[in-house]
Amino acid sequence: MTLDGLEQVSSARVMPRNMGRLLLMRTVLILCQLLLVLVSLFYDGIALPLPEIMVVITLYITVNVISLVFLLRGKGLSERVYFGQLLTDVLFLTLLLYFSGGYTNPLISLYLLPLIIVSSTLGRHRALVMAALILICYTLLVFQYWPLFTMGGAAAGASGFHLHLLGMWFSFALSVGLIVFFIMRMTRSIYQRDMWLAEMREKAERDSHVLSLGAMAAGAAHELGTPLSTIAVVVHELECDYADQAEITGQTTVIKEELARCKQVLSQLSASAGQLRAEGGRRLHFEAYIREVTTQWQLMRPRAELRLATESAGSSPQLVADVTLTQALYNLLNNAADASSHCIRLAYGWDADSLWMEVRDDGAGYAQRILDNRGQPEISSKSHGRGLGLFLSRAVVDRLGGRLDLSNGDDGGACARITLPGSKL
Repeated sequence: MTLDGLEQVSSARVMPRNMGRLLLMRTVLILCQLLLVLVSLFYDGIALPLPEIMVVITLYITVNVISLVFLLRGKGLSERVYFGQLLTDVLFLTLLLYFSGGYTNPLISLYLLPLIIVSSTLGRHRALVMAALILICYTLLVFQYWPLFTMGGAAAGASGFHLHLLGMWFSFALSVGLIVFFIMRMTRSIYQRDMWLAEMREKAERDSHVLSLGAMAAGAAHELGTPLSTIAVVVHELECDYADQAEITGQTTVIKEELARCKQVLSQLSASAGQLRAEGGRRLHFEAYIREVTTQWQLMRPRAELRLATESAGSSPQLVADVTLTQALYNLLNNAADASSHCIRLAYGWDADSLWMEVRDDGAGYAQRILDNRGQPEISSKSHGRGLGLFLSRAVVDRLGGRLDLSNGDDGGACARITLPGSKL
C-alpha cells in the first residue's frame, strides 16, 4: 500500500471520531462567547451589540445541532465535509469576533484551533488554504470591528496599546507559519511510520507463512521417503521376475528414473527447508548459472521449448548459487511452460549494481487479480495449480533484497522479471 492509500484508510477510520471532537470544540467556543455576553451584562466597560451577536450564536448552535444529527446517522462523513465544517467555524468565529472587539478580543487566538486540526488531520493543500483564510480574517478584524472596550487615557497610552495589538498580529502570523510547517511535517512522519509498520507486519506474516511451508515441505519429504523406497523395492523385484520380457523391463527402467528424480527433489526440499545459502557456497559466473539452471529444467520439462537471450555484453559477474533462487526460477519457468502454446523466452543481463532475469511466454497473461495481489499467495488460474509458485518466488526474491515484477505484454503473454542487487549474491 502506498502512503496516499494509507492516509485514505486512516482518514476513513478516524473521521467519525474527529468529527465528534470538532463538534465538542465548537460547543466550547459557543460557551466561551455566551460567557463573554454574560460578563458584558454585569461589566460596564464592555459594550456588545447583543441582538446581532445573539443571532450569530443562535445560527452557530443550529449548525452544530444539524451537524450532530448527521454525525449520529453516519451520513456525509468525508474529508471535504470535514474541511467545510472547519471553514464554517472560521466564518462564525470571524462574525463573533467582529461584534466583540475584533483583534482586541483575547479570544482571537481561537483561530489557531481550526488551523491545528487541519494541519494534523488533513492534507497540505487544505492546511495552506486554512492558514491563508485565517490570516485574511485576522487582518480584516484589525481594521473593521465593533469596539469591545471603552478605552481612555492619553494618546501616547493609546498608541502604545495599538503597538501591542500590532505585535499580537505579528505573533499570530508567526504562530500560523510555525504550526503549518511543523505540524504538517510531524503528521507526515506519523503516516510514514504507520506505513512502515504496516509493511513490517505484512512481511512478518509472509515470512511466517514461508516458514510454515518450509516445515511442511520438510515433513512431506520425510514422509514420502518410505513409500518411494517401497516402490523402488517392488520395481526391482519386477525386473528380476520379468528379466526376459523387454517391454516390462523398459517400463521399470522409466519408473526407476522417475523415482530417482523424486528422491532428488525431496533431497532438495529437505536441504532448502533449513538452509539459507545452498550448494556449499559454490561460486559461478551468472551466465554459467543461467545455463546450468535451464539445462536442468529442460531435463524435467523436455517438451517445453526454451530460448535464451543475453542482453548484456562483457564478462558476467560471479554469484553464490542459491537453491531457493533456483527453485524460484523453476517456478516461473514452469508457469510459463504451462501457459505457453509454443515457446518461452528467458532473457537475462547485468550491470554494475544488479542482475536481472525475465521470463516471457505467449499465453493468455496474468489475471488482473494476480497483478493486483502482492505479498500474498496468489490464486492459480491453472486447474491443477496450488497458487503458491508466484508467492514462494516473490518471498525468495524479497529475502535476497530484490524485486519480482509481473506484467502482461502489449501483444499478449505474461512477463515475470526478477531484479537482484549484485551485493546480495
